[in-house]
Amino acid sequence: MSGLRIKMIRTVLIATLAFTVAYHPIASAQDATTQESDTTKKLSASEGFLKDIRDILFANINKLPLYLNQLTKMAISWLAPDNSKTTAELQNNLTRLANTQSVNAQIQLLSQKKFLDEFLDNPASQDTFPNVNDLCFETLLNKPYFNPDTRLKLDPSIDPAYNYTVNASGLNLKHFRPSPSWNPNDRRHPSIAMYIRYYNTASAVQTYNGYVLSELYAESKDNNLAKQTQNQLIQQANDSNWFTQIASENLGIVLRQILLYNSQTYVLLAQLLETQKKLLVSQTMNNALLIAVNQEAENRIYSKASGQLPI
Repeated sequence: MSGLRIKMIRTVLIATLAFTVAYHPIASAQDATTQESDTTKKLSASEGFLKDIRDILFANINKLPLYLNQLTKMAISWLAPDNSKTTAELQNNLTRLANTQSVNAQIQLLSQKKFLDEFLDNPASQDTFPNVNDLCFETLLNKPYFNPDTRLKLDPSIDPAYNYTVNASGLNLKHFRPSPSWNPNDRRHPSIAMYIRYYNTASAVQTYNGYVLSELYAESKDNNLAKQTQNQLIQQANDSNWFTQIASENLGIVLRQILLYNSQTYVLLAQLLETQKKLLVSQTMNNALLIAVNQEAENRIYSKASGQLPI
């Protein structure tokens, strides 16, 4: 609270007190001229209210300097820098945690080359393994195994990130489409209905997989700008210089910065909720696909139990 606000509060209190004291003689004179035998000692509701306010003001007027002094101390404490040991230790721990996470992320990214060399039998060139970039997740991170992709010289339309998305989602696993002439209600051929149900379930699951992974594909086409920006915000939020500013800047500035980060927290929570929904849907589809694949085993078990030939 600034000195101007303190002066304003002091002015309001003095004005209120002056109004009450000035009003009291007028109210008393009016009461004297309107006295009656049965209402001499009674005060109107408004006069009683004003009397209560006056009594409170007179009872606390001597404490006004104390209140103003406490407000001044509170304002000074808000503006004072934080030099406490606890805050300093917290700053160090948060900075160390952020640095550790950043180092681990770099190690994870750099170690992929070694892992892929062993998995792919260390191809000497892309000529010996032309579609290798279509199989590695790092392609979506704009860090393909062979960079640049030599296929693009011959065919610029080749999109390794798109090919990886198709492979990872299972969209490349195509099925024989049921014939339009098939009748799933034909009881003489129950295998027709069984295959149609399997085809429908598998196709629904695969197209959803493509939808989920297409988000990573879209980010890769944007050079993962969203990920880079997010990393910059994380680095800023854990930077020692920012912690120093929090401990030394005016509280109003710090509160505004905190509000900015809180607004982004809401965005991230919404994204996290959406991710959880996708995970739940993926798990449900995975269960459905397992049931569909297990139909063959279920058919054999039922045939043995019923004594009939399997479909």
